[in-house]
Amino acid sequence: MSSPESGARLGVALTGHWLALDQIQRLARRADELGYAVVLVDGDASLLPQRPDAPLYDPSVLAALALAATSRTRVGSIRLPAFWNPLLLARSLVTLQEASAGRMLGFFGAGVGRRVGRLGLPVLSGRQRVAQLDETLDIVRRLLAGETVSHRSPRIQLEQAFVQPPSQPVPLVVAAAGPQGLAVVERHADVWDANVPPLRERLEPLRARLSRKLETWIWVFARPGASIEAAAKDYHRHCPWFADVAGPALERALLWGEPDRCREQLSTLRALLDVDLPVLDLVGLDESAALGALEALAPAKKTKFS
Repeated sequence: MSSPESGARLGVALTGHWLALDQIQRLARRADELGYAVVLVDGDASLLPQRPDAPLYDPSVLAALALAATSRTRVGSIRLPAFWNPLLLARSLVTLQEASAGRMLGFFGAGVGRRVGRLGLPVLSGRQRVAQLDETLDIVRRLLAGETVSHRSPRIQLEQAFVQPPSQPVPLVVAAAGPQGLAVVERHADVWDANVPPLRERLEPLRARLSRKLETWIWVFARPGASIEAAAKDYHRHCPWFADVAGPALERALLWGEPDRCREQLSTLRALLDVDLPVLDLVGLDESAALGALEALAPAKKTKFS
């Protein structure tokens, strides 16, 4: 029986610094085989996990491994401006784009400020981090377009910086929800990753702030086969920044229960929210459970990419 999601574009996030390298590669390969349009892997870790054994990988290397394991899907690993010189970041994206025949995504966010002092980075306010994101994206976007960039600020000094532009553009995906972050989305993004729970009452006020229409993605926490109680417990453990989502709203925001119910809910969310790409958030699942979720919710048809 075909599901309401047959052939619809769907992404998956294998993030949270949870899985080993070989596990991420196997899951990315299976997502590619199943027709997922986008695979997101771990990036810069500004919110360091509590687990001392958490695998904290370099995002460029991890993206390269995921790209090597796939042949159709696009791959992104989140980049935070505090970790990067814009020239080196642009060079990394160009290299990965050329190596993958155009499947790399430039996925960006401002990150969170807690605990980055353990990495030797300054602890900044949210406004300062978003300003860093704006400055970095402005430079990266110009470099990727083939411009020669000179820039001087307290954080960044570039003199006649240049990278050979990629043969295919690198789409810039920006995750943001606050007013300042949405202004950065408007200035620089090709894709808006709406950093809110998949609820119409959360998404629409943010969308109304944008003066131009953008391809929109939203993450959906997925626990096929689980009860609402188990899914809610996992959600609040792994996404504590959304602790205020509870009751009927929480039931609407999560994918839980039998796979048929999850597919129906996914179809409902896609239509209700008018989003271009729901991204299954599988944070915290071990390899076996993540594989089960990928297969249970997979698009029924292979996806072609432009």
